[in-house]
Amino acid sequence: MNLNKVYLSLGSNLGDKIKNLQSAISLIDTKIGDVLSISNVYQTKSDGFVGEDFFNCCISVNTEFSPTFLMNKILEIESHVGRTRSNTKEYESRLIDIDILLYEDSIISKNHLVVPHPRMHLRNFVLNPLADIAKSKIHPILNDSIINLLNKLKSKEIIKIDQVLTLPVLLKLQSFKNIVIEGNIGVGKTTLSKKLSNDLNKDLIVEGFVDNPFLEKYYNNPEKYALNVELTFLTDRCRQLNSFNNQMNFFSSGIIADYDIFKSLVFAGVSLNEIDFNLFRNIFYFMTKDLFKSEVWALAKWRNDQAIKNGYTPPIPVNSISKEPSAELRPGQKDTDSLPDYLILDQILHIYIDQDLGLAGILAAGFDLELATKIIRMVDAAEYKRRQYPPGTKISKRAFGKDRRLPITSAWREHN
Repeated sequence: MNLNKVYLSLGSNLGDKIKNLQSAISLIDTKIGDVLSISNVYQTKSDGFVGEDFFNCCISVNTEFSPTFLMNKILEIESHVGRTRSNTKEYESRLIDIDILLYEDSIISKNHLVVPHPRMHLRNFVLNPLADIAKSKIHPILNDSIINLLNKLKSKEIIKIDQVLTLPVLLKLQSFKNIVIEGNIGVGKTTLSKKLSNDLNKDLIVEGFVDNPFLEKYYNNPEKYALNVELTFLTDRCRQLNSFNNQMNFFSSGIIADYDIFKSLVFAGVSLNEIDFNLFRNIFYFMTKDLFKSEVWALAKWRNDQAIKNGYTPPIPVNSISKEPSAELRPGQKDTDSLPDYLILDQILHIYIDQDLGLAGILAAGFDLELATKIIRMVDAAEYKRRQYPPGTKISKRAFGKDRRLPITSAWREHN
């Protein structure tokens, strides 16, 4: 599949102009190809007719489509956003207007399609945003850069506005609470993580590198020192996660990390013999115990899938994952006798414990008042139990333990 880099100009002077531009860009990303960059948004007066001011921007796109097919797709997107074309040849106000400025270095002259756009070098509202994302790009006919063409243009009134448009890929990533970037050493995991953390307003976890006292010994005698090396890396990573959680910003939308704690299991599975790995695995799951039930099931299934993928026997009995949960308090007793499904329960617990939003937050998420009140009462009444179990690595924002303490009294309730 051959991809062609295309530059498009977008404008709107009706309705919610930013929304129109963002909708069009998202549709371009879905129907035409990956949107690679978006310029700033500029406000300009209507040119050639009386109407509201335009908001204009430029984008770059990778597409496999031919210029003619691309033009047809653009017309479909304009229609989808709400543009209705009239028979008049005069300029008029419009919800959205999309023009092909450049298609690689192609020079095209066909009916209804001329590339490069024949008037792009005369338009301030095209060259300003285009210079934001392609100032060094050479115009294939005029043989001059975009920035030079802009500098030659007589100044016209144009305003760069504060509102910004978002790359569609970032809009998709915003739906994920936590994101982990993994890859080989030196491929740019940390750089990408920092960029995403800034763009998505998420907290950043970057793996710290410390001297492992067993590493050199491991290189000389892998069989003897493999367990020491892996346990040292594991404890350091868990220590870093604990430190991070103690300083977490509760107003962030999630976490971006350049490593996953579970890679400790992956490396240990490669470097350790079966006996040492079983010991390491037990230590690992004890240290990473701060999980909701549905997360435990998901991780257990993932662990078994990884074992099968690598030719090993699944370490976690399938029945312990698939059987209906029960505290086995009596014959036939099931957790669902008194609790909702864990997928629902864990959502409520996440709001109440991790996000610390209380009853109002649970109700705002659409849960039933009676159910929410019952879960809160059960959580608060069992506070004393959480004082009794041993500490472990904290993964969630508000782990049970020192970061979330409620009064241990028989009558205290956050909500009656």
